[in-house]
Amino acid sequence: MKKFKTLFIVTLIVDVLAFIPILLIMYVPSMKEGMVYNQFPGMSTNPLANELFDLFNFVFAFFAISILVADIVAIGLKTKETAQIAALLLLIIHVGWMLPDWINLIVGNGHPPIFVLLLSSVPVIALAYGWKKGEMK
Repeated sequence: MKKFKTLFIVTLIVDVLAFIPILLIMYVPSMKEGMVYNQFPGMSTNPLANELFDLFNFVFAFFAISILVADIVAIGLKTKETAQIAALLLLIIHVGWMLPDWINLIVGNGHPPIFVLLLSSVPVIALAYGWKKGEMK
C-alpha cells in the first residue's frame, strides 16, 4: 500500500465516514441529543448555546467538505513531488482536525467515541507514510 493513489483513496473513505456525524447532527435531532447534549448537559436548555453550536457545526461541515475535495484532487495527482506535498499538507490539516479530540480525551473533557478517534487517526498515519515513502506506481 505504498501508492499515493491508494493512500489518498483510503484517506477519502475514512474522511467520508468520519464526517458523516457532522452532517447527521445538523438534520437528525436524535443524533444531536446523543452526541452533544449527553456530553454537555444544560446545553439543550440554552438557546444561545444551541445557536452557537449550530453555527460552529455549519462551519465545520464546510471545512469537512473542503477536506474531501482536497482528498479527491490529490487522488488525481501525477507526479511524486506534488503527491508528497499534497500528503504533507493534508497531514497537517488532519492533525489539526484530530488533535483537539485526543487532547480532550487525555484531559478528561468531552470527546468523540474511541472508535471515531481511532478512525480519525488512520488518515494521519496513511498520509505521514505517503509523505515519506509513497510511490506513484
